[in-house]
Formats: sequence, C-alpha cells, structure tokens
Amino acid sequence: RRLLRLVSLVIYAIFGLGSRPLALQRVTMLSARPLGRSFFHCHSCPLSQHPGKRRRLRVCSILLDMMARMEKNKEIFGLPLMFWGLWVTLLILWMGRFVTSFLSMYLVSDMHVSAGVAGTIVSMYVFGCLYGGALSDRFGRPAMIVIGNLGSAVMLVLLACIGNPWIMAITLLIYGAISSMPTPAVAAYVSDVVPFRKQKRAYSLQTWAANFGFAIGPIIANQLVKISYSLMFYAEAAVLVFATLLMMAFFKEAGLGVHGVGRSVKRSVERSGTAQTAQSQQSKFSIWRSYRRACTDKALMSMVVLMFLYTLAYYQIVSGLPISMTQIGLGTDEYSSLLTINGGILCLLQIPAIALFQRMSNTRVLVLGMSITAVGYAFQIGADSWVTFAIATVLWTLGELGTFPIAATTVANIAPKDVRGTYQGLYNLVWSLSNAFSPLVGGW
Repeated sequence: RRLLRLVSLVIYAIFGLGSRPLALQRVTMLSARPLGRSFFHCHSCPLSQHPGKRRRLRVCSILLDMMARMEKNKEIFGLPLMFWGLWVTLLILWMGRFVTSFLSMYLVSDMHVSAGVAGTIVSMYVFGCLYGGALSDRFGRPAMIVIGNLGSAVMLVLLACIGNPWIMAITLLIYGAISSMPTPAVAAYVSDVVPFRKQKRAYSLQTWAANFGFAIGPIIANQLVKISYSLMFYAEAAVLVFATLLMMAFFKEAGLGVHGVGRSVKRSVERSGTAQTAQSQQSKFSIWRSYRRACTDKALMSMVVLMFLYTLAYYQIVSGLPISMTQIGLGTDEYSSLLTINGGILCLLQIPAIALFQRMSNTRVLVLGMSITAVGYAFQIGADSWVTFAIATVLWTLGELGTFPIAATTVANIAPKDVRGTYQGLYNLVWSLSNAFSPLVGGW
C-alpha cells in the first residue's frame, strides 16, 4: 500500500499539479464537497491555528482525499493502478537510457573508427524482442521485464571495459538480444491491464514517459561523457538495477509474482470455460505456432512493413545525425541539445494531443504523422548548421507525436488475447531491424 500511495503521489504531481487546467479541475471538484475531519484539520493540531498555513493544510487534505478515492477505485486519472506502477518505473528507466544515443559518437571520437565502421558496429544491437514477446506469453510479462533489465545492466558493465571495436560489436549483439526482451512484454502488459477504449490514452502516456526520459537523459549523458565515456555505461547500468528493483517491489505488492500477467490471462480464460480447458491451452502453448499465427495476419504484417520503413528513417537520429554533425564540426553539446528539443516538444504536446487523437481514426493519425516526419527529414538532408538541424528536429518531432503511440495501439487492438506478447514482439522486431540497418544507411 505504501508503494501504491507513493505511485499515486508521483502521478498526481506530474499530471495534476504539473498541468494547471487539470489541477484546477480536480481542486474545484474536491472543494465543492466537504472534506471531512482529516488529520491535518484536527483541532488538537497546532498548525491549524495559523491562518498562513491553512491553505497548505487544505491542499494536503485534498491530496489525501484524492488518494483515498484512488485506492478505493483502483484507478488514477481513469487508468488502473496496474498500469501506473509500471509507468513510473519506465519513466525512471528512460531517463537513464542514453548509451545507444551516444554510441556512434563514442566510436568515432573516442575509439577513432570511421563512420562506416561505427555504423556497422551499432547495427549489432538487434533481435531480442523477436523471442521476448513469445516468452512473455508463456512465462509472464514481469519475468521477461526483470530478466531483460538485469541482464542489460550486466552487459553494459562489460561494454565499458571493452577497448576493441570488433569485440564490442559482438558484445553489442548479445546486449541487444537481452535489452530488447522487455519491450514487447511491456506493450503486452499495457494491453492486458488497460480496457480496450482507454488503450490509445495509455500508450500515449507510455510514449510520453519515454520522451520525457529521452529529453532528460541526453543532458545527464552529456555531462558524463565530458568526464569519461565509460561513465555513461556504468550510470545506465545503475539506473537499470534501481528501476528493476522498484518494479519487482511493485509486482510483489500487486500480487503478480513470477508469472505475473500471464496468470491473469489464464484466469480470464478459465472464466470463459473450465479450468481443465485453460490448463490444456497453457500446456499446448507453442512459440512457433504463435509466430505462424502472427505472420499470417495480414493486418499485422502490413503494420510491420509500414513501420519498418518509417523507423528506418527515424533511427537516423542515433546514427546518421550524430555522424553528420561531427563531420561539420558540431559536438556532443549541440547533439544533446537536439535530443532535448525532441523530447521536450513531445513532453509538452503528447498529453494535450491525446484529446485530438481520440477524435481521429488511427489510420488518419498515422498518415498525417508520417507525412510531417518525411518533410522534417527532407529538410535535414541539406542542413549545414545547428539552426537548420534544430528546425528539422522540430518538424520530424511533430510527425513523431502521433505515429508511435497510435501504431502500438493499433497492434494491441488487432492482437488476440493469448498471443499479445507474440504480436508485440513481431511488431517490435521493426525497431530491432531499424537499429540494425539504419546505422548502415547513415554510416555509409
């Protein structure tokens, strides 16, 4: 309960106090009805006798009243606590994810390899999500999330100790296989715990958390690399361990255990039939059968091909963009500022854009977002200064605003309940393939 209350406070601090219209709406609604006699308004409390402090005490009472109703309804701002607990840990994780963004620059400037070789090495970061999603269908979402994060922390420490570029390439291949395991499990987890009509909002908020971390992370990483490039590997590993321990505590409080959401899916199957039917379905689970089922889904495969082409261009942000900036004399300060602009715009506009996306079809949002992104990258081709790079960044950021959360929502909507992880894993293979091929395109 203490952990869930802490999560409630963090969510309210970000989306309630951090958004003035929402905060005013909540406070007005709560102030319109009696708050009752709380601890803070107890007559024996000497603080309540000072008029200057009554306003702060009333705010505390409002917070406590709101938290009590949240705990009773098991929801925060219309989404279940099961979602918000994971969301807070993802926010922490993304604030510490900066190694892949600075890896190309590290190889070129610190290890003195050519741009083409750097692109080839970074392309080794691939393929973990291909089996991570299917394994999450079999063993549960929490198990894959925890194993992937802790394994990634170990590999980051090893990467910091490697001085040979080609040994680093092999290690990156293993690191990519481990670190991308949690991605489809997280996406399937959101689909499991969030009702169908609220999934577009949930995936938009998940994207917001990633973008917020992406805006803060480069600022931290830029200071770390000025001391030592190796320090950023150790820092990201420490963040991974801390966030994973917090996530494990949440899973324990929520009663998910090792198999996690997989058990809840199994219980839902049992409600529709008998316990024996559910056990037979669990025992007959086959990864290959799940992927054969997903690969024959025309709607899913259309999304996979479309998003692969889109992310192939998008991932130039971590491969071609830093190399191009280095070649015209720009350094880590200018590059990290572009990443911060990208994340900052998304953080400011992602939540207000949810209301707009709700009134539009998924197809319309995707087409509009991809078109704006194409304009931004076309403008970036001729960029020869930081200002022109910044203008291009603003353009393709606006396009990104609706593309990724709506694409994830579309995949979640078409995925059958028993193979959600497999569908998300196949969709997230797009990211791994883009990670593999976009550095080759940008480097050479």
